[in-house]
Amino acid sequence: MAAALQQRARAPAAGRRSVSVAASFNVSVRPYTLRKGDTLESIAKKRGFTVQQITSINHDANPDKVKEGQTILLPASGLSSRDKEILEGIGSVYRIYPVRKGEALADIIAKRSITRAEIEALNANIKLDKLKEGQLLKLPANKFTVREREMLIGSGILPPEFFQATKNPFVLGVGALLMVCGFVMAWQRFYDEESADADEEDEERLAKA
Repeated sequence: MAAALQQRARAPAAGRRSVSVAASFNVSVRPYTLRKGDTLESIAKKRGFTVQQITSINHDANPDKVKEGQTILLPASGLSSRDKEILEGIGSVYRIYPVRKGEALADIIAKRSITRAEIEALNANIKLDKLKEGQLLKLPANKFTVREREMLIGSGILPPEFFQATKNPFVLGVGALLMVCGFVMAWQRFYDEESADADEEDEERLAKA
């Protein structure tokens, strides 16, 4: 997605302003570590591309023999709905995390090396031992799972320095940190406009049918 944003300006649809974003890095593929239950078909379907696209950049990947923990390459522009939720939650002080079905607090904090004290400080009014699917939690801004970091860095959405800067703003400087967050917001707006334009085109085709 960041590659598509590189020095790219879009003509505005009616009633909407255009967005132009310049990324400082450019990628076409990104790493992805398979989770339990993943198949090449499920990975491709969630991100809007084909199994053939995956195997074309992973010549040794056998669609029938992939396993949990295996790392493959994916087209960098393909993001799942969960990837987009993670992206939308990014902030400079904390990030918003939607609880997944069946997740308990222990699952969330263990995978991200978050302490109970950290999570309690950010969510004072939430019953942390009775989480529900879709409930929004505040997490430390720089605490991500391995897969989340792979997605954010590999897609060119965030530079590796972001994870240090959120822990210590003086690593990049406060101004640079705010610029990174601004880039994320611009990316979100760009994506929303892309989706809206696609919906309008679908409606026009249906009307002519």
